[in-house]
Amino acid sequence: MKTEERDRDRERIKGVHTLFKTINESIIKRHRDVTPYEILNLILDPGVVECDAVVSIQAGPDSGGEYFLSMEHIDGLTAYHMDPDSMPRGRGGFLHRASTVAEPCVFSKIKDEVTQEDIKVLPWISDMKSALVVPAISVTGRPATTILFARREDLFNTEYVLRSVIMIYAMTNILLNMSLRRETDRINRVLDSELQSIGRIQREFLPRELPMVAGFDWAVYYATSTRAGGDYYDFFKLNDKRVGVIIADVAGHGSPAAVVMAMTRLLLHTYPGEAGRPGEVLAHVNRLLMGNLLPGQFVTAFYSVLDPRGRRLLYSNAGHCPPQLYRSVRASVERLSTNRGLPLGVSEQGGFEERAVVLERGDVLVFYTDGLREAMNRERELYGEERLRRVLKASASRPAEEIKNAILGDVLTFCDGAPLRDDLTIVVLKVLE
Repeated sequence: MKTEERDRDRERIKGVHTLFKTINESIIKRHRDVTPYEILNLILDPGVVECDAVVSIQAGPDSGGEYFLSMEHIDGLTAYHMDPDSMPRGRGGFLHRASTVAEPCVFSKIKDEVTQEDIKVLPWISDMKSALVVPAISVTGRPATTILFARREDLFNTEYVLRSVIMIYAMTNILLNMSLRRETDRINRVLDSELQSIGRIQREFLPRELPMVAGFDWAVYYATSTRAGGDYYDFFKLNDKRVGVIIADVAGHGSPAAVVMAMTRLLLHTYPGEAGRPGEVLAHVNRLLMGNLLPGQFVTAFYSVLDPRGRRLLYSNAGHCPPQLYRSVRASVERLSTNRGLPLGVSEQGGFEERAVVLERGDVLVFYTDGLREAMNRERELYGEERLRRVLKASASRPAEEIKNAILGDVLTFCDGAPLRDDLTIVVLKVLE
């Protein structure tokens, strides 16, 4: 006999485990379309909860004995209300008393306590003889009470009460989890939609066309690690067919970086006069950013002016990754470095040194943000500058677009499926003649 009882208990435990496993999988995998009715009907199945009816109520906000009925389950049918405005309500009687208890309580004879007010809300309550009242919490986070009713007086023994209390709290937590997952999912969809809008606006800020400069070939790649980012590149038409080229990177990524990126672009596009001196342009933007960024925010930038008449490039650096210059005559790669130049927004004395370099036929210049240099593979190795130099040497004879694709392909191969951790921008300039 004891063996048979143990086998029955084991089967009962396995059944409850299977039930809650099914419920949890439904909430995790189907939380967008599973309904509270499905969950409640699984839990309130007669094989799980042995009673004749279940209700959940919430005490009203006033002190006049009002309560709200949020869930009713009887004869296999469930009515569930999440919106307080749609909840049936009553006042006084046994249901109000039940809504005020502070700990689980068995009412072995409720007929003497049921009033006409109770019957108005739950007509079937007059058939019930006993009840188990368990204070809990509603899916809205307000105090609530779950009541199990029975048509007999001896149902709620000690073993049953313990099992039912555990089941009620499990049910409450499951419904809370489902509600929270739905709300989290909704908030994430709203935030994602807003970030997509920011990203679309941000892309509208970027140049629609590459510069048309005789004797030079251009290519660009731009991608954000999230919906919006802090990378920025731009071209400016100057006098005497000169072209200003800016590449910049706001510390961090996401919407905060996108806002600062927009500020930086505005300052560059409203620069007084012609933006012909890189050091002066960076100093101007730096002065205006000072005091207008959040703590820890700054902008790295490399601004250069290309004069196609003598293939002369005048440049200045504000803490940005130095571009890599492939020299076709020597088949070597060098950095366009400066001795001074702090990121924008860090200090009023930025110290933006200007330098110049003369480009030759076949030379290739690669501007980039640190999302390239700091790309990481699954072993947490950084891509670095040396790999960039190698692929630049190997592809320098190709058109600018193919050079860009070779660099990008090498980075993605190196990452081996690991996601980019930062925004990534590449601008390739090749001298044709």
